[in-house]
Amino acid sequence: MALRSKRFGVHNHDGARSSEWVVMWKTNTSDVYLATRTLGGSMKASLHESGRCHVRAPDPRKWRGVGEPPRFLDVSNIDVSANYQLPFAVVIPEQELRHGEWAQHRDKGTIWIEASPGRGVEIALFLVRAGGDLSSNLEESGWHTVIVNASVPDGRRLLVVAGEATVPHAKLSELDSVRLTARAALANSAGVVRNPRMLLLSGPNEQGTRKFVEAALLQ
Repeated sequence: MALRSKRFGVHNHDGARSSEWVVMWKTNTSDVYLATRTLGGSMKASLHESGRCHVRAPDPRKWRGVGEPPRFLDVSNIDVSANYQLPFAVVIPEQELRHGEWAQHRDKGTIWIEASPGRGVEIALFLVRAGGDLSSNLEESGWHTVIVNASVPDGRRLLVVAGEATVPHAKLSELDSVRLTARAALANSAGVVRNPRMLLLSGPNEQGTRKFVEAALLQ
């Protein structure tokens, strides 16, 4: 089995940045994975050849919910015969980028996408059945950067693309509310966490897309 991967992240013109993310895909099956490289085992989304998709729950030691942690935070299915699927996306508001101490990883060609001031970046993971050059279609739809363009064994095409995202003020206010709750949990945890981050999972929307929103825990 060969596992291929591509890493990406978001930064602004001042050098503040997000976590590093990684998308991985197999060459002997059509399984695809999306994970936060910097946050280690905190989040991993899996899209299996069968169409089953799931988001793994955090390490039980990091669980802050009620009761025992579930095995998966979310489970869904997509139609693998469809011509177009957008199962997952990552949204990172520019306001949530930070300087600070980041985990150091071996450089494997991470693609850093610059966020405009006060805006966000959305990274979308598509699985499509389409041939030829799709660059003009992507650009017309607002996707300005192609991170991955690869074929998987079942004939689908894996596209991971980035574009500008507008994050409504109401959503930013929701982040502030969640941030307060998460800070309380952090204050009660053992050890020191430098440059802590949090992930919110929302959806599905009308397209069936689950979105991860990455945010800073500290201002």
